Amino acid sequence: MRIRQGIGKRAALTAAMLAMGHAVPAYANTAPITAYYRDPALGNYNYPGPANAIINIDVKASVGGTCGFATNGAPNASFTGLPIEAGWTRQVPFTAECTAPWRIAVSSLNGALKNAATVPVGYTNKAAYDVALNVASDGGTVTGTCPVAQIDQALGSSPCNFKGTASTTNGLQVLRSFGLAGSFIQMTAPAYSGSDVLYSGSYSDTLTVTVSPAV
Repeated sequence: MRIRQGIGKRAALTAAMLAMGHAVPAYANTAPITAYYRDPALGNYNYPGPANAIINIDVKASVGGTCGFATNGAPNASFTGLPIEAGWTRQVPFTAECTAPWRIAVSSLNGALKNAATVPVGYTNKAAYDVALNVASDGGTVTGTCPVAQIDQALGSSPCNFKGTASTTNGLQVLRSFGLAGSFIQMTAPAYSGSDVLYSGSYSDTLTVTVSPAV
């Protein structure tokens, strides 16, 4: 029984050595190299050499980027009592933690401040405003401004470069920005001057801000 175990081990070792012999050229992208052992007991003889085989293997690696908001650094706010007819502006700071180039995008639930009521002719239930991004990065401040109607989540294509949900290819592109102060999203509207009358009642909208590593 012991002999069988020994043979089994030897066979397994031989198979492993053969597997390595076939695998090395594939990984190293080179022809097999033979090394020779010099027997000191033989004295002078025609030694073919070399005494060792050297194979160079290139190893490459990369570190992927990560991106998110700092703890307690996400843009999170709620505003009430906005003076739509007189004009208004609000600003919400945030802190990004993105270790490589990244993107930021914004989408609007309603594409305006909206009143849910059905309105008669001559009245309107939507009040427009602008959305601006001011983002601090290692390469300086990156900015963008779009009418909120251009980031309406129900809208298909849009000329706004930060509309929608951030991905590796969508959103305002920013260089590395990790823990830098000074980033904010700003909402602004002048005094209402539309031809239709604003319908009486409550108006609301929700903005969603997302970030993602960029390609």
